[in-house]
Amino acid sequence: MRARINVGPIPKDGSEFTPSQSLPRVTDFRQLNGPSARMVVDVGNWDNSRAVNHPGQSGDPDSPHYRDLAPLWRDGRYFPLLYTRKAVEAATARLIVLSP
Repeated sequence: MRARINVGPIPKDGSEFTPSQSLPRVTDFRQLNGPSARMVVDVGNWDNSRAVNHPGQSGDPDSPHYRDLAPLWRDGRYFPLLYTRKAVEAATARLIVLSP
């Protein structure tokens, strides 16, 4: 189970004084803290917003989206954070309908 849910280790730059803030332990350089999510919101053009979270969009280790955002998070890259129905529908890869 540990191998299925493990996403790291992931080498990452940054210090407590950088935009990609992270704080390593000085004895072994293991990262102790840092942002798990980042968001850049364009309130003048909502569909131009960007975001990333670590490690991925799914909580299911068998999903292709379980760890797919880890490289983006590590490299300081983002995915489009879409808001309008038209933009969301155009980017939708899979629709899950939940009904009672």
